[in-house]
Amino acid sequence: MQTKHLISLGLRQWGQIPLLLSVLALISGCASDSRHTITQPFSAKLADFKRAKVEVKSIVEKPPERFGEFLVQLESRIIAELRARSFFEKAYSHTVDSAQPSDVHIRITITGIRDVSNYDRVMWGAFAGQANIQAQVDIVENTSQKLIGGGSIEAKSSGGSVFAGTTFQAVDKTADEVIRFLLENR
Repeated sequence: MQTKHLISLGLRQWGQIPLLLSVLALISGCASDSRHTITQPFSAKLADFKRAKVEVKSIVEKPPERFGEFLVQLESRIIAELRARSFFEKAYSHTVDSAQPSDVHIRITITGIRDVSNYDRVMWGAFAGQANIQAQVDIVENTSQKLIGGGSIEAKSSGGSVFAGTTFQAVDKTADEVIRFLLENR
């Protein structure tokens, strides 16, 4: 009688392992990530410039529904970081005052995006995957309109779990990587 009880107790404990593995798979996942590659080596140091104009645009053919929000968030985050780090004496959006002079124009062109919304995350959880953004950054000297440096950026949100990030996290990671790219060439 006691042997049967020990066997059933063991089966109950071993029977819970698939449940525990499933829960673990749902709450663990991939970390967010970002990286950049220099596509045009810098011909001048950014520290030589005092005023910067930032422009974020897109060449994505079929942008997601909230794409305009992503562009505004990305431009605002980059400008805020440039100001917070006193990278330039003035940093502003190209839309604020197009007549305001700038020494350098920082152009970020979104070339690809994989959108993961809050709805996708709630409905599909870990299976929604990672949001990601690909972008090209070109630094143009305004008086000569000469390209003085450029690079490509890829940023991903966290993924693989119910609690993973969305496209807004990928936008933040993109802004962080643009700043890292600019700091490397200061």
